[in-house]
Amino acid sequence: MWTQSKVTRLWLRLAAIALAIVMAAAAPTSADEAGTIVFVCQHGVVNGQMAAAYFNRAAQERRLPFRAVSRGIDLYRSVPVRVQDGLALDGLEAANTPQQLSVNDITAARRVVAFDQIPAERRGGADVTYWSGIPLGIDDYEATRDQIVQRIDALIPTLAAAAQPAENKAPLELEAKILLGDVRGRIDHLAVDLKRQRLFVAELGNDSVGVVDLAAHSLLRTLTGLNEPQGVGYEPSTDTLYVANARDGSVRLFEANEYKATGRIELSSDADNIRIDAAAKRVIVGYGDGGLAVLDPATRAKVRSAPLKAHPESFQLEPDGGRIFVNLPDARAVVVVDGTSGKQLATWPLNKGGNFAMAIDRDRGRIVLAYRSPAELAVFSTDGKPIANAETCGDVDDVFIDGKRNRVYVSCGAGYVDVFEIDGSVYRRITRLPTATGARTSLFVPEMDRLLVAVRAGPAGPATIWVFKPMP
Repeated sequence: MWTQSKVTRLWLRLAAIALAIVMAAAAPTSADEAGTIVFVCQHGVVNGQMAAAYFNRAAQERRLPFRAVSRGIDLYRSVPVRVQDGLALDGLEAANTPQQLSVNDITAARRVVAFDQIPAERRGGADVTYWSGIPLGIDDYEATRDQIVQRIDALIPTLAAAAQPAENKAPLELEAKILLGDVRGRIDHLAVDLKRQRLFVAELGNDSVGVVDLAAHSLLRTLTGLNEPQGVGYEPSTDTLYVANARDGSVRLFEANEYKATGRIELSSDADNIRIDAAAKRVIVGYGDGGLAVLDPATRAKVRSAPLKAHPESFQLEPDGGRIFVNLPDARAVVVVDGTSGKQLATWPLNKGGNFAMAIDRDRGRIVLAYRSPAELAVFSTDGKPIANAETCGDVDDVFIDGKRNRVYVSCGAGYVDVFEIDGSVYRRITRLPTATGARTSLFVPEMDRLLVAVRAGPAGPATIWVFKPMP
């Protein structure tokens, strides 16, 4: 006997099929020409099917040459009625009949996105992006759909960039967006543990540090109970994470696997930037109204300090000469400090303000800094002689050198990343990429060839790490 609900479901599915036929006819490329995106879940019939269906609609609307399929690790043979009805209400149907995941699926895919862990023998050597923390669609379809669509919206720009001709590609390609959980307020500095491929995020406004698994593109854990963490640094010889706290001036120490607290070093106040001198096995922290503290990782104690006439912001270690170049924005100056004795060697007076960000160009022997007032990039020799100036985006907080491509990356709270090309003594901006308002903190990791930008929670969405891949 036909009930009203059965009739309704039938009409919904017929409408979905009709819409799918129309959209397929309007698609710009055939399935054979499209890159395949494989969504993988445990049984291949719930989250994977939902993701594939919503992705295909988004790709067709944006006229992208990609199509998605769903695969299961431990296959079920039918898509649950709850999922079929949910898709039909949105004018969709299941992306494909349920199918078992194979190694061939992964090797042929343009991108593999998994909701559940794929066994090594099925994965081969391919990279897999894991979308963890999303509920099962048969339990709360609408909540699952909303989270999946949000992540699809973050994935689409990366695929769109990949679909462009090589000559039209931007110098930075958005590869992923990694959610940081319920993190509010300002985000400060970033650091990386290369051995484990983990990113540390100083969540100053949240009194926490996020630990991100960069290989899996997912949040691993959050360290809480801190006091306005500003600086973070990973010290490899003792396998220790250092966290500098502004509110109480402490530097907290955590072992870098399970992140158990292992110590605390007290500085006077406003502990800020951290630099790891791996060669000399020391940790240097800027703090207070003016000072650099030198910490011994072996004894976990401060061994000496270098007084400064104002609070230090970004500072950089000369790789061979042993000098430290320090930004003092309140004094409108850069000072040069002997890294061994702590003695001040030179002062470079500046005629502009807000010199918070600094990088050292090791290949060219140059210091690159950025002003906030006015927003400008400035380049000096290591003896303080001006070399170049260029206008840049506003509210700069970080600047990095990409020696492989002769570029400079500048991240700005105004909501942009500026990319400069280095041509001798000329610094030419080649693109300005939009990010989000307040996203001024970043980290370029040459060993991973990635630029990581911290986006705080706001109108653009939750707190997130944007992962950019330099191109080409």
